[in-house]
Amino acid sequence: ALDASATKITIVNADSAGVGFNDPTPRTPVGGNNGTTLGEQRMNVFKYAASFWESRIDSPVEIFVRAKFEALTCTATSATLGSAGTRYIFSDFKGAPLAKTWYSSALANKLAGEDLNPAGTDDTGEDVSARFTTALDDGSCGFPRKWYYGLDASPSAGTTDFATVVTHELAHGLGFQTFVSR
Repeated sequence: ALDASATKITIVNADSAGVGFNDPTPRTPVGGNNGTTLGEQRMNVFKYAASFWESRIDSPVEIFVRAKFEALTCTATSATLGSAGTRYIFSDFKGAPLAKTWYSSALANKLAGEDLNPAGTDDTGEDVSARFTTALDDGSCGFPRKWYYGLDASPSAGTTDFATVVTHELAHGLGFQTFVSR
């Protein structure tokens, strides 16, 4: 069995005051999420998804996820829920298993055993960039579903399980994506 207990994923809140993770709108705890504001519930879900991946991957290098909320494309019939991806790609580094092959930042760091892009004066150094829509909560579009912020995978009718979406999108940021096209 994999012992990934040393893996640490840190969520970096990139939202402005009053927005996203900082939204002070009162909320009733739901489905194991004890947050009492919309922003707190959102952060709890992100921490839950990060914990999911921490228990399944093994990296000696801390993984930083820059996350934020914004109004993404939304209509009455479709909505962009969110997206996540690596912020940097690396090839031909110490420890790379294949030459001339691109690796996501988190995976490259793990293979190299060090942070290949530590924070500098002009860069915050996060490995993953994630963004999710506010439109399912703020009524800014006619899409008929709302976010469900529970941690129990039991969304009520008319809602979309935010934890499932965040866990899926973080997988892209951790390296389940491609860097080539035909």
